Amino acid sequence: MSTERRRIVSDTGPLISLEKLTGGFRLISRLYDVVLVPPAVLKELMQGQFESTEAYLVHYNVVDLLEVKDVSSSSVHAKTRHLDEGESQAIQLAIDEELPLLIEEQAGRETAQELGLHVSGIAGQLTRGFREGLISVDEAKGKLDEMLRAGRINIKVHEIVAKAIENEA
Repeated sequence: MSTERRRIVSDTGPLISLEKLTGGFRLISRLYDVVLVPPAVLKELMQGQFESTEAYLVHYNVVDLLEVKDVSSSSVHAKTRHLDEGESQAIQLAIDEELPLLIEEQAGRETAQELGLHVSGIAGQLTRGFREGLISVDEAKGKLDEMLRAGRINIKVHEIVAKAIENEA
């Protein structure tokens, strides 16, 4: 049995989606041991809601899941300069760590893919969780519905992912 930790890097959007899903962080913790985030992402998550990093991590019970990792601002890739700071840092961290990236915003996804990164959003992680037998078809579809109601995915993405899950059920 491999003792290598399952790791991924995340931008802000996917973590907001997980906050809005019932058991969202519990699902992602079944897929990954560690979710790396750059400081700018954690700052965006906490903005106006939490007094400290610790308060955020404790509130969502992710102290052992989220790991903040610094990114040297001088190393941030020139192709990411048009993106917000969180996206830019998350892409750079994924490059530095040679890890896949959770990212939902289209411009950030396109830039990350151009730089050779494997990208996914939370809808893709729901599909993965279903494929790996971690969640049932009903749970996957229920979480997709939650994401749609919360405005975290559009109807087109909802339909595509729901159909993919149904076809594999």
